[in-house]
Amino acid sequence: MCLYSLLSEFDRKVILFTYEKRGGIQKLLPFDVFTEEDRSYILTEGEYILWELEKRKLLESEIIAHSWLVTSKNNTPLLLKFDNNNQLNISSLFDNDHYVGKWHLERGILKVYFNYQNHGYDINIIANNSRSIHSALQIIDDSWIDILKAVPLSHAKYGKALID
Repeated sequence: MCLYSLLSEFDRKVILFTYEKRGGIQKLLPFDVFTEEDRSYILTEGEYILWELEKRKLLESEIIAHSWLVTSKNNTPLLLKFDNNNQLNISSLFDNDHYVGKWHLERGILKVYFNYQNHGYDINIIANNSRSIHSALQIIDDSWIDILKAVPLSHAKYGKALID
C-alpha cells in the first residue's frame, strides 16, 4: 500500500504540474514517485518553471474571507468554511451532514485535513495567479490521490461568503 501522505511538497507540486500541463495522470503514482535525478531535472525544466510562475501564495485573510467549493471529476463537491482558529467546517452540496477538520497555511499552500464519510482527506491547495479557480492535490485514506479544483465563493455585490 502506498503512503501518499509521505510525498514531499515538491512531489505533490509535480503531480499537479503533470496533470495540468502534461495531459493528466494515467494511473496512480508509486510511493517513491521521483528519484533525486528526476527532481533535479524537473526543477530546472522550463515548462515546470513557467507553470510554477503561474501560481501564487495564498493569504490567510483570503482563506477565511470566503467559503470554498472543492470538487473533482470523481468526488462529491464539498463546501469548506475556514475560521481564523485553524478550524474547518465541511458540508456537502447534496446533504445536511456537517464535519469538522483542521487547516494551516505553509509557505502559501493551504493544507487541509479532515474525515468525511469514513474517509480521511489530506488536501493541498495551490493558488493560481490569473484566475480564482485554484489547483489542489487530494490524498484519500493515504491510499490514493485525486486532483481537485478549489473556488472561493462570495456574493458579488457584498463580498461576503455565501455559506456560513
